[in-house]
Amino acid sequence: MAEQSKIKRAGMILGIIFLVVFIAGATSFGVLWYLSQQDAEEAEEVELGPTYDLGEYTVNLTGESAFQILQTKIVVEVSSEEVIEEFEERSPQVQDTLISVLRNAGDQELREPGMPGIKEDIKSALNEISRNGEVRNVWFTDFVVQ
Repeated sequence: MAEQSKIKRAGMILGIIFLVVFIAGATSFGVLWYLSQQDAEEAEEVELGPTYDLGEYTVNLTGESAFQILQTKIVVEVSSEEVIEEFEERSPQVQDTLISVLRNAGDQELREPGMPGIKEDIKSALNEISRNGEVRNVWFTDFVVQ
């Protein structure tokens, strides 16, 4: 009788150990799988498309800022190399579009941190003239208002 209770205890202890090891393994697998999914999503977000330097622009501001001058350099991220080729071929139209957008920038837009309004205006205006893709991001590499 004593041997049977020892065997039952040993079987129960082995069962508990097996259960603990199984739960630990399943938890580890779940955590690693979840983290790998997050890393994959972050990697997808980081990929940038081709970039194109649109050059330097110096414009007189209109409106309330009529006696101020804006000098800036603009770089854009585009969806494909075809957009870059198109912008190079249609350089006068691109330049005219940018000058118009920059001249009409309001005082409030120029003072906003990060200038999201003017960036969105530039992006929208360039996307209107682009036939081969789209502008995804706009960056100012230099920005001076005097």
